Amino acid sequence: MSQSQDNTQKDDSLWLLTLFLVNPFFSLVFSVRNYLSKYSKNIILLFCGFYGYTFYPVRETMDSFRHRENFLEWVGESNLTFDQFTTRLYGDDVKYVDVFMPLLKFVVSRFTDSPSVFYGILGLLFGFYFSRNIWTLIEYSGEKLNRNLKLTVFTFAFIIGPWEINSFRFWIAAHIFVYYSYRFLVLKQNRHIIGLLVTPFIHFGFFFSVIVFGAYKLIGNRPRIYLMLLAASLVLNNFPVVNVQSLIPQTSLEGINKKTSSYTSEGYIEDRAEAATSLNWYVTFKVKPLTYTTFLFAFLLFLRRRKELLKSDLLPLFCFTIFLMAISFAVMGEVPTFFRYFRLSLLLFYGFLFLFLAKYDDDWYKRFYGLHLVVALFYMIVEVRIWFDTATIDTFISNPIIALISQTYICMINFIK
Repeated sequence: MSQSQDNTQKDDSLWLLTLFLVNPFFSLVFSVRNYLSKYSKNIILLFCGFYGYTFYPVRETMDSFRHRENFLEWVGESNLTFDQFTTRLYGDDVKYVDVFMPLLKFVVSRFTDSPSVFYGILGLLFGFYFSRNIWTLIEYSGEKLNRNLKLTVFTFAFIIGPWEINSFRFWIAAHIFVYYSYRFLVLKQNRHIIGLLVTPFIHFGFFFSVIVFGAYKLIGNRPRIYLMLLAASLVLNNFPVVNVQSLIPQTSLEGINKKTSSYTSEGYIEDRAEAATSLNWYVTFKVKPLTYTTFLFAFLLFLRRRKELLKSDLLPLFCFTIFLMAISFAVMGEVPTFFRYFRLSLLLFYGFLFLFLAKYDDDWYKRFYGLHLVVALFYMIVEVRIWFDTATIDTFISNPIIALISQTYICMINFIK
């Protein structure tokens, strides 16, 4: 690299950092517009941290409100030693499998009593994998993105966006899972299997994802079988015929048994169904157009570009994604909790689709660009509305220096109303 190029890059990094310190939201917009800059992904990371720091839940029923209260409980136990902490987690009975969040709360509460700092750290952790996953796609393309790739990467970014730190554990585990899946399945870096195996310790539910991954490795790359399962899932989703709870094996660990049974119990399912009736229609409906458009893309891609796909290094990612999508979509008709795994499969699919469109001829996709644009925009608009439940005025108009001194704690949705 020449001295002039090095100086230019240093100037760019200084300019972006200065803009972030003045207004993080403007730096986010600038970084998105200048996505080819090597520093843009780090501004996205920093913005996620700032969003976390200014994050505030609009309702006490939100997961994030419960985590804030629980963090303050850890703060109140300032004399608790690490040995006492581990004893609480793993005493006579296993209380935690997903140990990451209580461990993080314990460690952070030793240094600060501020929930804002705690959520700022959550934002940075989420932002790291979120930004790295996006720039994995951009750097794979290696050039300025055409409109097809731009729409696909925006779809990818909005499927599980930073506002999901409201339910932090599952969604950061999802981005971690995607990050290491790409490196294991596409780049053939076998050491990254460790990253996949760590995810259940972030959220217990990822034992299911790991099991599906293991089943895929046993079955192998058989796209026809997985697509047949995907077609069958359309029926099973609407007419469930399998009692999921009866298929879950019991273990010798009571803590694990309680978690698995609680997620699949009739009472939990009824509670979820009742809660869904209180949601606005667009929140309930948001994923349906994207779901069926995704199914259309999966089948069309195989029919139109089968030869390229079967010879591609992207085939393992496609096969695992469709397998996970088929199983989760089939089961979520009976157990709504499995919608989370379906969103994980959507994230994997649009990551795969970007890579495939960047590498191969995209003529088959062009005629469906308009359809993709409409359903993606609808989904993105609803996600922004959901973001306003936890983003505050400070997220958009403040900066790190002012936020350290004072915050409004007024959520955007309340401000707009």
